[in-house]
Amino acid sequence: MENNNFLHKNVDQQTINNDYSASSGNNTFDGQNLTKGNILKQLWSLAWPMMLSVFFYTLYNIVDAFWVSKLSPESIAAVSISQITLFIMISLGFGITIGSGVVMAMYIGAKNIKEAERVLGQSFVLSAIAGVIFTVISLIFRTQLLIASGASGLIFDPALQYFTITAGGSILFFILITIMFAFNSQGDTFTLTKLFAFSTLINIVLDPILIFGWFGIPPMGISGAAIATLISQAAFIVVAIRSLSNPKRNIRFHFYNLTFKRESVKKVLDIGIPAALTQVINPIGVAALTFITSLGFLEAGAIAFSLGFRIEFFAYLPAVGFGFGAMAMIGQSIGAGNLERSKQVFKKALKYGFLGAAALGILAVIFAAQLTRIFTEDPLVTKYTLYYIWIVALSYGFLAAMIVEASVFQSMGRSWPGFWIIFLRFFVLTIPLSYIFTQLLDFSIQAIWISLIIGNIISAIFGYIWITKTLNKISFKETPI
Repeated sequence: MENNNFLHKNVDQQTINNDYSASSGNNTFDGQNLTKGNILKQLWSLAWPMMLSVFFYTLYNIVDAFWVSKLSPESIAAVSISQITLFIMISLGFGITIGSGVVMAMYIGAKNIKEAERVLGQSFVLSAIAGVIFTVISLIFRTQLLIASGASGLIFDPALQYFTITAGGSILFFILITIMFAFNSQGDTFTLTKLFAFSTLINIVLDPILIFGWFGIPPMGISGAAIATLISQAAFIVVAIRSLSNPKRNIRFHFYNLTFKRESVKKVLDIGIPAALTQVINPIGVAALTFITSLGFLEAGAIAFSLGFRIEFFAYLPAVGFGFGAMAMIGQSIGAGNLERSKQVFKKALKYGFLGAAALGILAVIFAAQLTRIFTEDPLVTKYTLYYIWIVALSYGFLAAMIVEASVFQSMGRSWPGFWIIFLRFFVLTIPLSYIFTQLLDFSIQAIWISLIIGNIISAIFGYIWITKTLNKISFKETPI
């Protein structure tokens, strides 16, 4: 327990909020003390607002797809392909926010409020720098990036329009994600939900106005959807910073904390770099699968894959809800020196994340026809999309388990295992099998969807075995503070 003392030796007792323990277990304005109390109750209090937040963010994309689909089928694929490319680069900065969130949660658990607030301010600086770098690179190489993601033919021009605008304002997304982890680390996901609802409402209102030119505004087409997204993100950030700066908060945002501390940045990046690479794998894997699907089944196949993957976002609701809830609880518990509580949090997060996603998968299968009709009436695209939902949705529970496992590894300051779990899913199983089945053996498109199921199940089981062994061996000297 040598490092247990290290966790606490730098605590400035003058900075400890005396009311922190009094708020234990309560979802108050300034967050929760997640180091004690009923685990399931606290986990649920974090998970359901986070699930609603992800739902609202998913609704963001669905609303864009709905209105853009009125322009042309190619426009739907253009938005999806543009977002794949954006997520590849944005994910490189995503790890910074994960690393900052984990370190911040550990300091909160150790009740070092001053250092937690400093890490919060530092995370904004790191995200802004990453956003600027991403914007420059993505705009210079936008053509190459879109082609590599599968944009071709009639899809390319609208994809270029959408990508140029969203990439130009991508710093907003970097800061938005930083804010999301800032609230999550404090155990205040309810405020985050309200912020996402507010932002989504703005996007819902602005989308048709800017796309079709209502109320005297000139029609902007697919560019209007991109502009609506940036405006709604900017509104989110302004309101969120005001909330984080409120004197009632236990962990507050201060402009004087917009600084660097070399040792702290190293701690963040030790967690963040592999976490960022983990996030990058997903959009790269999706881009590769889109390419393989378009090779064998042309634009209809690519559109069906983008629609099926968009509907699959709902499986991420319980995965992200319980995964991020576990991340905050385990981070604070490790900071407080309670490993046994961390193990119990993992078990419950995995169980309920799996069951929640599996239930959503069953609902997706039942209502597959209705969901598909929202986005397309093309007979071939509809056929391919229905196959996707009927097959892949059966593995949603395993998909959620993978995400929870990766989140729990990150909360312990060990991000590389999560990387290898997701790497196994895409680059060892799903992508090679999809290529072999469709390009070498000339199987139907269902073979790609079956490959996705195989990847989800095997990777989730592999991750469970790995994290169980890790939790039984982990010691404080392996934690980042």
